[in-house]
Amino acid sequence: MLVAATIGAGALVADSVLTGPGGVPASAAGAGTAGPGRTVRADPGDSLWSIAEAHRGDIGITRYVEALIELNGGTQIEAGQLVHLP
Repeated sequence: MLVAATIGAGALVADSVLTGPGGVPASAAGAGTAGPGRTVRADPGDSLWSIAEAHRGDIGITRYVEALIELNGGTQIEAGQLVHLP
């Protein structure tokens, strides 16, 4: 019983180390969560990086791009696509 409790507690600690607030990956923690309706429409030539540069505020660009990838299901976007912002 004690072993099971120790293993369970260890799993909770590992989970909190690997995720940030709200269960997002620790690398994206602090980038915020998507608010309702916070989207932009991708223009031709846009990338997640260029969208991050325009909308990240004082958040580190790498952290913001990682949050964009998580919210939008990958690294590829197309012109006209609605991109969810953190």
